[in-house]
Amino acid sequence: MTEPTPAPAPAAPIAGPAEPPRVLRTRDQVFLSCFWFAYNFHWGALLAIVLPSQITAIVGDQRKELFNGLIPPLGASLSLLVTPLAGALSDRAGSRFGRRRPFILVGTLANLVFLLLMAGFTHGGGIWLFLLCYLGVQLGNNWSGGPYAGLIPDVVAPRQRGAASGWLALMTALGTLGGAIAAGQLVRGERFGPVYGTIAAVVVVFLILTLAGVRERPARPGPSLDLRTFLTTFLPRGPAYRNFYLVLVTRALVTMGIYSVFTFFQFFLKDILRVPDPPTQTSYLIAIIIAAGVPTSLAGGVLSDRHGRKPLVYLSGGLMALASAIFVGVAFFPSLPFMFVVGALFGLGYGAYQAVDWALAIDVLPRGDASAKDMGIWHVSLALPQVLAPAITGLTLNALKPSGLLLGYTVVFVMTAVWFVLGTVFVRAIRGVR
Repeated sequence: MTEPTPAPAPAAPIAGPAEPPRVLRTRDQVFLSCFWFAYNFHWGALLAIVLPSQITAIVGDQRKELFNGLIPPLGASLSLLVTPLAGALSDRAGSRFGRRRPFILVGTLANLVFLLLMAGFTHGGGIWLFLLCYLGVQLGNNWSGGPYAGLIPDVVAPRQRGAASGWLALMTALGTLGGAIAAGQLVRGERFGPVYGTIAAVVVVFLILTLAGVRERPARPGPSLDLRTFLTTFLPRGPAYRNFYLVLVTRALVTMGIYSVFTFFQFFLKDILRVPDPPTQTSYLIAIIIAAGVPTSLAGGVLSDRHGRKPLVYLSGGLMALASAIFVGVAFFPSLPFMFVVGALFGLGYGAYQAVDWALAIDVLPRGDASAKDMGIWHVSLALPQVLAPAITGLTLNALKPSGLLLGYTVVFVMTAVWFVLGTVFVRAIRGVR
């Protein structure tokens, strides 16, 4: 197989950091990763708890699988363009506040406006207007997320990438855990204002911590973003990017597995396990998954610095695939305690994978002059599965509903295990990374 031809070079180099990143202290790592806590609190509450409950309130029980398989993917599809575009603009930006922080601030403010608008939708609300507000949330969230992804390689020294990835994994765990628990306690009936207010407050507090605590150097403006140059150089090409795309593919496969079931746990507990108060029990399940992943997320990044990234990926992917296969047994022999035990097993693998995820991606970036744009493209491996996986799951469950949801969830969990296995096996093809 021949390598793709290199893309045309930009007319002028993009202004990069003025000096090599300094060694970060623990306090610096905490401030850098605070925004990631808020980001995951936001989505941990919305995807698993709030959106399924709110969509059910708006459209009714009969159409909940269909619209829950439609609305989150449509929102995620917007990030496929917005995240790398915002990243590319921040690569060229110049400000005495740095290249990334102005974008993070503006994007988060837009996110908050639309987030608060979503709070008013309940029974009898317009589902398409709700979707429009959700797209606004995605627009603002990803306008900040692309530049934030570029902030990591800007300020983290190469020898600390594993440690930084471990901190991001920890904040992923704690943020998702906090968001799921808060949403499980605050979603009561069809009142969603309290949970949206809580999400907004957390985002504001932790945004301020990152903006105030990260020492981003002033940057000179790069060349203006010419549309033709942007389009011709948007997708990086050439032999240097072979490993970058392999990492993108493997991460996309693993993320397909995660989002095939993540947004449907509440419906599984309600329709298969017949538990009382599904939103609360779903928050407990997510809490167990995340709590089990905290020890492996803490240790995984540091261990990968010492022993290599690939062993951690093999171990974590295998655990998630095993747990997904066991979930099939839970469907046939419904038991909430057993569901929690399998969730803990899944969490061990999830935490370890998150710990090494960022470090593996940054390791294969061949250059630093467009890091936010490249990391925004890498973010596609998170966003695209959020488009495809819930849609596939929702359509599968909706199609098999006349034959029984038990069959539908069996098919879904088997597909989930396959995604994890593929995402783990293909890591072997990545070169130059242990």
